[in-house]
Amino acid sequence: MLLNSEIITKLKTHPLLSPNFTVWNYQNPQAGSFDDIKNLAGSNMQDTLKKLGIYKLYAHQVKALHSISVGENVVLSTGTASGKTLCYQIPILEKFTNNGLSSALLLYPTKALTNDQSNSFNALSTMLDQNQNNKPFTAIYDGDSPSHLRQSIRKNVNILLTNPDMLNVALLPHHTSWASFFQNLSFIVIDELHQYKGVFGSHFANIVRRLKRVLEFYGATPQFILTSATIGNPRELAEKIIEAPVKLIEKDESPKGERHIVLYNPPLISPEFGIREGLLSSTIKLSSFFIDHGIQTIVFCRSRRFVEIVTKELKQKYPEAAENIRGYRSGYLRHERRDIESGLKSGSILLVAATNALELGVDIGGVDSVIIAGYPGSMASIKQMSGRAGRHQNTSIAMIIASMNPLDQYFARYPESLFSKPIEHALIDANNPLILIPHLRSSAFEIPFSSRENFGELSRENLKQYWDYLVEEGSIQDKTGKYYWLADYYPSSTLSIRSAATSSIILQTDDDGLRKTIGTVDFNSGLWMCHEGAIYLHDGEQYHVDSLDLESQTAILSGGDYSYNTEPIKTMEISIVSRKNEKEFKYFNNIYGEVEVKSQVTGFKKIDGVTREVLSAETLDLPVTSLLTSGFWVVINKTCLQKLREARMWSADPNNYGQNWQAIRKAILERDRYTCQACGAQPEIEPLHVHHKIPFKAFNTTILANEPGNLVTLCQNCHHLTELNVKIRNSLSGLRYLISNLAPLLVLCDANDIDSYSDPLAKFEDSQPVVLVHDTTPAGIGLSESLFRRFELLIEKCHALVSSCTCESGCPSCVGPDSENGFGGKQETIFLLSLLQEY
Repeated sequence: MLLNSEIITKLKTHPLLSPNFTVWNYQNPQAGSFDDIKNLAGSNMQDTLKKLGIYKLYAHQVKALHSISVGENVVLSTGTASGKTLCYQIPILEKFTNNGLSSALLLYPTKALTNDQSNSFNALSTMLDQNQNNKPFTAIYDGDSPSHLRQSIRKNVNILLTNPDMLNVALLPHHTSWASFFQNLSFIVIDELHQYKGVFGSHFANIVRRLKRVLEFYGATPQFILTSATIGNPRELAEKIIEAPVKLIEKDESPKGERHIVLYNPPLISPEFGIREGLLSSTIKLSSFFIDHGIQTIVFCRSRRFVEIVTKELKQKYPEAAENIRGYRSGYLRHERRDIESGLKSGSILLVAATNALELGVDIGGVDSVIIAGYPGSMASIKQMSGRAGRHQNTSIAMIIASMNPLDQYFARYPESLFSKPIEHALIDANNPLILIPHLRSSAFEIPFSSRENFGELSRENLKQYWDYLVEEGSIQDKTGKYYWLADYYPSSTLSIRSAATSSIILQTDDDGLRKTIGTVDFNSGLWMCHEGAIYLHDGEQYHVDSLDLESQTAILSGGDYSYNTEPIKTMEISIVSRKNEKEFKYFNNIYGEVEVKSQVTGFKKIDGVTREVLSAETLDLPVTSLLTSGFWVVINKTCLQKLREARMWSADPNNYGQNWQAIRKAILERDRYTCQACGAQPEIEPLHVHHKIPFKAFNTTILANEPGNLVTLCQNCHHLTELNVKIRNSLSGLRYLISNLAPLLVLCDANDIDSYSDPLAKFEDSQPVVLVHDTTPAGIGLSESLFRRFELLIEKCHALVSSCTCESGCPSCVGPDSENGFGGKQETIFLLSLLQEY
C-alpha cells in the first residue's frame, strides 16, 4: 500500500504516539527545475545523451556536466536520488565512445556499493551500443574478485570499480601491472566523499597523493568527479583530498514528492529524573504502525545488535509477515544482501531493520517511510537516511526517534537544527606525521623519490625532515639525490588506512582449541576496551574477554549473552607540550595546543544493563600509556570562581567536614563496632571509612550532613563501590559532559575520536579549574582545533540544551552521566555556562 493522507492523519491523531511528536515538518512537493541538454558545451556529450533517450536533465545535472565538459574538477553535494550518479556515468561513457582506450577509476568507501554501479554501467553501455561492438569492459576489483579473473581485469579493464583499501595494497604497489589502465585514465570518481573524514580521510588523502605520483609517471592527468551527502564543507574537503581546485554544485533541483519529517521524543517515565521510554520500545511502536498499514519501511539502527533485536521482536509480533521482515547489516552473506535489496525494489519486503550500510548509496529504489532509531552521528547521515523515503514523487515520511543521549535531546528541543543546512565539518589532516610517514615509505617503493620532488602540497623543504628520519631508520636509502625503498616487502601491505595506530591487539575466540580471529583494535584502545573481564561488542554480539596477553598482543574472547556491561576506571595525567593559540575572555581563558595524555586503566565497573546500577568494581594492573596529541582547554579564572562561590554554585572544593569531625567519626565507628555495615568485614590493617549516605555536598550545613543517621561505617572496598554509585555532580563535570557529547554537532567525528578531562585543581594550570578536550589520534587530526575556533557556538548549544531539560537536578540527557545516580550539577552548570557566555 502507498502512503496517503488518510494514513498520515491516523498517525497524527494516534492517541499513544501523537503526544510525543516534538515537531511535524511538512515539505511541499517540488516540481524540479529542468534544463535542455542543448545547453551543454560540445556536441559529443549531447549525442551520448540522445542515444540514451535523454533530452533534458535536472538543472544541477546540466551544470555539473557542463563543468566537467570544460575540464573542471567537480563536487556534487545534493540530496539522495538527485541523479548524482548519471553526472559521472555520462562523461565516462562519452569519453569511451569517442576514444575506445579511455579508462576511469571509481572509488567507493565500501565494497557493497560497487555491485549496483557495475550493473548500472553495463546497462547504459548496452543502450549506447546495441551491437556490443564497442562496449567498455567494466569490472569490480576487490577482495571478493575471483583470482582467475584478476589478470584479465588488469590488462583489459576500462571502467574499474574498487575501494581505497584495494588501491592502497593492490593497484599502486603493482602499478606496472596496470600500466595501460593508468596511461589512459581520464576520470577519477570519488563517491560518498563525506565518508572520508578523520583518520580514514587523512589516509585517503595520502593515497590520492600517491596515485597522482603514479599517474604523473604514466603521463595521465585525469579529472576528478566527487559526490557527497550534504555536509558543511564539501568544497573544502574535496580540495583537501585531491589538492586541486574544485567546482561546487550543491543546489538540488530534482523533483520531490510530498514529504513529512517527524521528530518523536519518547514519553517521560520519570519526569523528576528525566528518564524516558526506551529507544527499543519506541522503535517497535512506530514500526508496528507502518506494518499494520502495509507501508514499506526502513528502520535505521545504530548498531548491528539493535538491528537483530528489532528484527526478532517484529518477527515475533507479526509471525504471519515474518518472511517480509528482514535485517540488513555487514556480516550478512552477499547473496542475502542482494535478495533483500531486490525485495525492497520489488515491494515484496515490508520492513528492513538496517545499519547505515543501506545509507551509502545502495540502489533500493526508495521506500515510503523511514524510521531513524536514535541520532546516527551526523546531520549528514540524517539527511542521507531520510532521503531514502520517497519514490516516484509519492508521499513519504521520515521519523527520527530521540534517545536519552544529550545530542538526541538537543535535537528534540531544537528541531530547527534538523531542517537547516548542517554546520558540522568533515576534517582531515593528511600531514599528521604518523599517517604521512607510512605513505612516504609506500610511495618511495612505488616510484623512487627525487629530493627535488614535492608530495602533494608538502614542499621538498618540508619533506626533508621525514626523509632524514626514514634514512636513519634504515628503510630508505639516499642515493644521488633520490630516495629508494630498501626492504624486501612492499610497505603498504602492513598499512591499515582506517587507523593511525602503529600496533594492534588481535581479538580471537577459542572454540576447543580452535582459535578464530574476529578483529583487531589498536593497542592503546585495547587496554580499556579489551582488558580481562571486559564485555566487548563485536558485530552486534557480546563477548567476554577471558584473557589479555600484552606480550603477544592477543585477547581471548568467549561469546555469550550477558546482563551487564563494563566500564573502565581510568586515571589521566595531562602535561602541556606547547601553546599554539590562546584567547582571553572575561571569566575564562581558551587555549589550544599540543598535550601529552598519560592514562592508565586501574580497574573496571560492572554495570547492570537495565538499571545502570554499579554491581561491582574490580582492580586491574595495566601499563601507563602516553599519547601526544592536540587539544584545547578552558581555564576558569579567579573572578569566575569567586562569582560561583558567592552564588553557592561551586561544589568542587574539597570537603570541610567541620571542627568536630574526628570526634563524630570515632563515635560512628564505635556505634558500628568497627565493622563494615555492608559486608561485615573487620579489617585490622586498612582503615575503616565513615560514609555520608546522602552526599555531604548535598547539605547547606555540616550539622545536618553529619547527623548520625546519615553516617555509616564501610570498609575501603565497599566505600569505593558506594562512591561509584552515588556521586555529586558539579558545574565542571557537567560542562565536560556537555562539551564532549555535543562536539559532534560541530565536527563530523565518532564518539571515540575525542576524549575529555576535568580537574578543579589542574596542576598544569596553577591549580585552576580546567576542562580539556583532546583528539584521541596521535598528533591530532584537527577536531579539537576546530572546536577551539568554534567554542562560543559550542557553549551556546550546551547552554540551550541544559536550560531546556525538564529534569530537576540533572539527568543523562543534560549534565549526566547516566552511570552515576548522583545529586545536583544542573543549576551549577547552567550558572557557569551563563558566565562563559559573557565575553
